[in-house]
Amino acid sequence: MIQKKLNANPKKVFYMVYSLTSGGIEKYSINIFKYINKNKYKLDFITKLDREEFFDRKLYEMGGLKIPLGKESRNSVLQRSFTLFRNAYTTAKSGYDLAYFNLSSPSAVFKYPLICRFAGIRKIIIHSHNSSESKFGLIGKIINFCGRLYINHIASERFACSDKAAEWMYGKKIADSKKYTFIQNGLEVDKYTYNKDTRTKIRKQLGFTDNDFILGHIGRFESQKNHQFMIEMFDILSKRDSSAKLVLIGVGSLKSKIEALVKKKGLENKVLFLGEQENVNEFLQAMDVFILPSLYEGLPVVGIEAQSAGLKCVFSDTITKESDITGNVEFVTLDNKNSWVKAIERCKGYIRTDQFKTITNAGYNIESTSKLVQEKFDLLLSR
Repeated sequence: MIQKKLNANPKKVFYMVYSLTSGGIEKYSINIFKYINKNKYKLDFITKLDREEFFDRKLYEMGGLKIPLGKESRNSVLQRSFTLFRNAYTTAKSGYDLAYFNLSSPSAVFKYPLICRFAGIRKIIIHSHNSSESKFGLIGKIINFCGRLYINHIASERFACSDKAAEWMYGKKIADSKKYTFIQNGLEVDKYTYNKDTRTKIRKQLGFTDNDFILGHIGRFESQKNHQFMIEMFDILSKRDSSAKLVLIGVGSLKSKIEALVKKKGLENKVLFLGEQENVNEFLQAMDVFILPSLYEGLPVVGIEAQSAGLKCVFSDTITKESDITGNVEFVTLDNKNSWVKAIERCKGYIRTDQFKTITNAGYNIESTSKLVQEKFDLLLSR
């Protein structure tokens, strides 16, 4: 929602989102920007690298500003880090009223949040979007432990998308005592409401028939999302059900590896790689089941989107039960691929229903989320 006449002196927010690719954190951030009162707040999107990214155009169309901290280069890791940190410090010194950080691990507090504190920004919001991370050793555990201590020292406000995400970022004591604000991953619910005509259009566009049984997944091709498990499980399912097809939306460093695995198993005609897509809401209409075998998540935005589209969902049991908003989610262990196959087969033939009221009443409408975030901004700056 872009105001026609903007305040000449809105409060400036150093909003760190790292990148503007098509991930859940980025989508949440763009939605917050769209609905925030721009007469009161100017959110500058601080990203790491100066490169063309998925949400750039949408941000610019809404009047937003992206401030990259560095360029892609062949310099050493130390040189690149020095450039990023130096530019972050210089940027943070340019008159920001508060800083907002979307973090996935406690250790990340020792980078840009610490720099902003050195630069003089005293109002700092930490938002936890994850519930774990890839395997790490003793050193990693120690750094994360120290990170939690420092976060709880500098954070003016603690946000989290779930109880698990709060415990991971702030520690069990903070999570159990609810000394954080639960920020729901809101979305524009009306865009995801099930539409039979859209379903027909997209299935035809993809070359599917009415009888095809379409599984869908949206997510970065990174280890967290567990694509290898997905393909191996789908290989079993496709041998049992010739109508099964799999649609994968997203990009990432492991995409070529997963494409090679699909080819190795002879699934090229059953698995579609669609890359990044702006109209994810429409592709969800074409699916029959949404699968999310992630190794860990905070509370996945795509899971809420899939449920908003009326889909049955199969999630790994590592994902918080808070993510089941509609009662259409089954949580399955990652220890057994056959359990996944059976859970997916149980979804066949269900009657798809409109979930707009359920999702909205649960608070996952972006307008409600943005209102809460803005109220926290107001409260923080009034202290």
